[in-house]
Amino acid sequence: MVSEFTPTGLRERIVAFVLRWTLRLLLKPVFSPRFSIGFQRRWLEALSRIALVQRGVHIEAAEIAGVRGLWCRREGPPLRGASLLYLHGGAYCVGSSATHRALTARIAWATGLPVFSADYRLAPEHPFPAGLDDARAVYRVLRARGPVVVAGDSAGGGLTLALALALRDAGEPAPAALWLLSPWADVVVPDPPPPEPPGEAMLSAAWATTCARLYTAGAAGPGAASAHPGRLGDPLVSPLRGDLRGLPPVLIQCGTDELLHPMALALHDALRAAGNPAVRCEVTHHRWHVFQMHVRALPSADAAVDRAARFLLEHLDAATPPRGPTDGAADDAEPREVVILGAGMSGLCMAAGLLREGRHDFVILEKQPGLGGTWWDNRYPGAHVDVPAPVYSFSFAPNPAWTRRFASAAEIQAYMQRLAERLGLLPHIRFNTRLARAEFDATSGQWHLHTEAGQHLRARFFVCSTGPLNQPRWPDIEGLEHFAGDRLHSARWDDRIPLRGRRVGVIGTGSTASQLVPPIAAEAAHLTVFQRTANWVLPRLDRRYTALDRLLAHIPPYAWAVRAFWVQVLEWGRRGFDEGTLARRGMLRAAEALRRRQIADPALRERLTPPYPLGCKRIIYSNDFYPALAQPNVELVTAPIARITERSIVTTEGREHPLDVLVCATGFDTVHLLASVDVRGLEGRTLREAWVQGPNAFLGVSVAGFPNFFLLLGPNTATGHTSTLLYIEPEVEHVLGCMRAVRNGGHRAIEVRADAQARWNDALQSRLAGSVWSLCRSWYRMDNGRIVALFPGFTREYVRAVRRPSLNDYQVS
Repeated sequence: MVSEFTPTGLRERIVAFVLRWTLRLLLKPVFSPRFSIGFQRRWLEALSRIALVQRGVHIEAAEIAGVRGLWCRREGPPLRGASLLYLHGGAYCVGSSATHRALTARIAWATGLPVFSADYRLAPEHPFPAGLDDARAVYRVLRARGPVVVAGDSAGGGLTLALALALRDAGEPAPAALWLLSPWADVVVPDPPPPEPPGEAMLSAAWATTCARLYTAGAAGPGAASAHPGRLGDPLVSPLRGDLRGLPPVLIQCGTDELLHPMALALHDALRAAGNPAVRCEVTHHRWHVFQMHVRALPSADAAVDRAARFLLEHLDAATPPRGPTDGAADDAEPREVVILGAGMSGLCMAAGLLREGRHDFVILEKQPGLGGTWWDNRYPGAHVDVPAPVYSFSFAPNPAWTRRFASAAEIQAYMQRLAERLGLLPHIRFNTRLARAEFDATSGQWHLHTEAGQHLRARFFVCSTGPLNQPRWPDIEGLEHFAGDRLHSARWDDRIPLRGRRVGVIGTGSTASQLVPPIAAEAAHLTVFQRTANWVLPRLDRRYTALDRLLAHIPPYAWAVRAFWVQVLEWGRRGFDEGTLARRGMLRAAEALRRRQIADPALRERLTPPYPLGCKRIIYSNDFYPALAQPNVELVTAPIARITERSIVTTEGREHPLDVLVCATGFDTVHLLASVDVRGLEGRTLREAWVQGPNAFLGVSVAGFPNFFLLLGPNTATGHTSTLLYIEPEVEHVLGCMRAVRNGGHRAIEVRADAQARWNDALQSRLAGSVWSLCRSWYRMDNGRIVALFPGFTREYVRAVRRPSLNDYQVS
């Protein structure tokens, strides 16, 4: 698969312009047969000293198997029992681990892997196969310690591929993955040589030809000898000409403005033709040879390294057997200080808080193949947040790049991805990892966590950040499992299923349905929407952000003022849930006006008028839901569903609605939190047993009988009026405060007192009993009437209560 990327942004353009001309003026003229190899090496070494080296990485000289090099290790304990071998470029004649230390340090930081950059022997003093022999010797030592990823740029990329071929042919263990940056995979230069791209800033065909001769013949100086007969085409010299079958996953990166761009594409095609399934080629427009060398200065270079880190870690984890006990022995468990469950907003915030406190010994277990939580799950057409974007970014990581006031799901997930990459969180995340069981050992004060894949971890603290919007809820309707057409859930969307020109049915008219109905109506031949209860709909004050908006958002005082303004607007909206307030009267009038303005048919308007008080269910904010329902190809069905057949839905009035695609916009199971995980606290008591009357927790964070266990967005912390991020951040501060109390006091564990938890929840339920949320059925409450999702007060009230833990409410052991 070939993916293309086009860098954008003012900083990117300015830095790229300066770097390109710096290379053209100071480096390309020296990479020439006119200068001696010794001078080229010294010149490159001098220029490399101005590179920006990643902070938070320790660099030290070392020697492995007689080969010198540099170790680059990220601060903190190792996060995986693997390493990365880096083979630098330089046409087999120049370059060193020192000239590439900025890149290798950035790789170590992005992947969390210890990186050994080898100073393999160079031509002309040491021709082929000296460099390959060195790479193989180092690889064998590293592989004896654990899995190895191999990466290299330019000639180092060709050497990386040659190493993989040599290991395969010798029957030795293969690398977990390969990363080839602008690989020189065929040293045979055509005659006549190919023309240089207009943007080429480093390479020339004349220099490449000379270095290839030196590598294969060992000549004493430029042009002093010809290549050894047949050496140029040797598969271990020009691996593109060899048998490329049976190789590990390969990532190729190149730029369009470089001499080796066509070679990178040819290598991709050859690898795919050889039957290697996991091959990816990333082409960055308007970038030169090994532009990744300019990390920390050039944003597109950092982005390329971060994409590579995701690729390498994904395949490394897939190739690494689970670590876990075979006999139940605790000593076989992977030790960590903190395990976080879930890589959504709250999980990332918790990880960011740990890093701020200098705590690096944590991992995040994420069941999906990517981060984002609900914003990874909810990728249906039209998915977006229903609060203004300025309050849907963390206070410590504002996002000036929002394109709309109400951001789309894809834009939010991209913000989370950038945040994780900027903070260096990717190495801490274990994707495709489902937690099956978690047990607290009172003797050691440790949690033992077991994944479905057999991994066993031991941690002092266990933080569950899955939140309430985690487990999709399918409707309990007879025949659902027998539907023979395409079936979708809004939280498990499959883009491969076509909707255009087909008969589509949507079950549900809540917040999710209000977002996906308009885009589906624009594609489907006929759309049938099945409504159980009409919902309150208010206008969405949406607009597209201009370039001026984004420019102003980079000014901290302006961004802070906009965020504070929307926080106050949303808090005013909370007053709309209280009877008799000005805010409620305004919201009621706005809802009525919207129905009258957008629905001309009185009968349809009547069916869309809610029969319950405003605020009892989650309010919908939409400008296009009502117009979509009024389109001629859309039908609203309010009769109850009797059953589902192989190709239709039958209502209780006996009418059959033929369907090709069935979409269930039925939300999540919010009352059975953590139902998929067996969580056991003191004396083996399960969380399910503790919550037999419904989920409850002190401040929504701590549960009595479960020491060193914390919830983020736990019971009664959802909000019907504002951004959940305003609740997540103080919860994280609370958890960090509890952890500090344990560490600073030399304690084994901390646990909320049962009486403190009871007082908190009794007070909550007392307030909720007389609220608007008690007046109808909704996902906020259980069948027994207990409201387990919402916090009844204002944001500032919750923040004051939760931000700093009072040890009077806890007991330590």
